[in-house]
Amino acid sequence: MIKIINVNKVIPLILFTSFYDINAQVKISNSSGVINTESVLHLESTSNNKGFLLTRITLQSTNLPAPLASHTAGMIVYNTATAGTSPNNVTPGLYYNNGTSWVKLSTKKPQIGDIKNGFQSADHNGWYLLNGRTVSTLAVNQRARAASLGFSAILPDATDRYLKNTSGSDNIGTPSGSDTFVLAQANLPNVTFTGTTDTTGSHTHTYTDNPTNSTTNGVAAGTNNPVSNAASVNDTTASSGAHTHSLSFTLGSSQAVSLKPDNIITNVFIYLGN
Repeated sequence: MIKIINVNKVIPLILFTSFYDINAQVKISNSSGVINTESVLHLESTSNNKGFLLTRITLQSTNLPAPLASHTAGMIVYNTATAGTSPNNVTPGLYYNNGTSWVKLSTKKPQIGDIKNGFQSADHNGWYLLNGRTVSTLAVNQRARAASLGFSAILPDATDRYLKNTSGSDNIGTPSGSDTFVLAQANLPNVTFTGTTDTTGSHTHTYTDNPTNSTTNGVAAGTNNPVSNAASVNDTTASSGAHTHSLSFTLGSSQAVSLKPDNIITNVFIYLGN
């Protein structure tokens, strides 16, 4: 059975039916009309200038049913209070009950300039891929919003880049940094290398036994012969034998070091609205 209740006659009807159970679809309207067959209760204002006013109560906390006696799944109310202690505090707004607690109904709308990562491959719902495109390719409203963020010519290109907070001295949206690093000598630890040369440089030094112009101990002056008896001769070799040894160390090939940590690939989008 379908009941259509004219709001101008709703009070007498309620009084008349208060003693009976009604098993029907009900429409409340300021005029007669067709009821939606899928609804239990159908509210309608033919002038389209009326709203549905929910019950307004003062909740105490999301984990407490009060002022109701118990939690009832599906219950919807408008809370007018600011109360409770985090994380169970409540603020004014619509709440529904899931059977064990109150949950606030809220939709967080992104703001112009917000950034997000996503697995989407193209622009969607006001979010635009940061791929270095020229701003002139955007629609009029999006061009104006991009310009208000400082991007009047080109959107930043986030391809293969990480996001970094500004230090205060750099420009928002400007690419910087590198994903590789090459060590220079100044980056190496301050160490001392030691080593031993091999026998490849073996050699001899000659010296004059008798540096004078006379024969001494049977050795003619200026000759390089050994002394003829057991007498010792002390002398210094000539400086012509002075030399150096070169040491060779096997070092690296200056291959760049990768700075990339393990990652999952996504796209980066900026919100410019619809």
